[in-house]
Amino acid sequence: MNYWILSVLFLPHVFALSLVGQEFVGKCLYYQNTINPQPFVHQRKNCTSLWESFRDAIAYQPACHVPRERFTQFVRDSQHAIARDKFVFWEHVYDIVMRYSNRGRRTFSIADTLTGFLGDTKFCGSNSSADGVEQDRSKCPGYDQTPECPWSAEAAFWTEASDFFSKSAYGEIELMLNALSNTPLTNDSYFSRFELPNLKGPNVTSLRVLFALNSALPPRETCSGSSVELVKRTLAKQGVTNVTCEVNPSSLKFQFCSEDPRLPFCSKDCDTSDTWSVHCQVITLCFAIVFCKMIFVIQYH
Repeated sequence: MNYWILSVLFLPHVFALSLVGQEFVGKCLYYQNTINPQPFVHQRKNCTSLWESFRDAIAYQPACHVPRERFTQFVRDSQHAIARDKFVFWEHVYDIVMRYSNRGRRTFSIADTLTGFLGDTKFCGSNSSADGVEQDRSKCPGYDQTPECPWSAEAAFWTEASDFFSKSAYGEIELMLNALSNTPLTNDSYFSRFELPNLKGPNVTSLRVLFALNSALPPRETCSGSSVELVKRTLAKQGVTNVTCEVNPSSLKFQFCSEDPRLPFCSKDCDTSDTWSVHCQVITLCFAIVFCKMIFVIQYH
């Protein structure tokens, strides 16, 4: 989507902004109008002000040495309410958790918040552009932290945003891990370093680990492995003792089987579970509708 079109339609004065600024304002409007309008019913965020806060954080900054504190004001300004029991964290399952959260309709990952949505792109500072923001994003170093580039603007942003997101989590929260990973979670994982230390009782009442397995291959680690033990050990010290774990709970199975009904656990569950027989009937009906539409298009076009 060309988000800058929205910014021009609703806020004509953004013509004065750079193309990156126009896109940012357009994304901000799109999020509040379409993706997640509920938190902004009574008070909307000023998208131009948010852009100015974001721009000031990265303007004229070196490519690989940006202090995370520069994003503190923007992260605070872009916060909005998230319901209790609606926080999900993850490691090595980005695509799966994005489909699972469904843009905040089921639950919220950090990328589903306004803060994360606005920052989910490449960006960095520049000494040659008028507003101090690089317009050619291919020149930006990206998110990954390396010895040569330990703190890019993106790394600094996500670290500060993750810190705030995890500190605001409350109720029952979820952590999704990859069952096919050799090391789903370690002490050096992003979640372990920047988010797990902030999940403390009594705000956090329990944590539910979800191991995602969307393959016919056997899992490499599940609930009895070192990843869950690491979570339990850390949370116990922080006043959270209720930690549960599941491999492919029904919500994930339904997601995986709707995407690929050939997965072995889809047919198995259809045969043995009353609850899943309903799910399977729905999946079958959906594919039948799609098939009929394809036949109609081929026949009449």
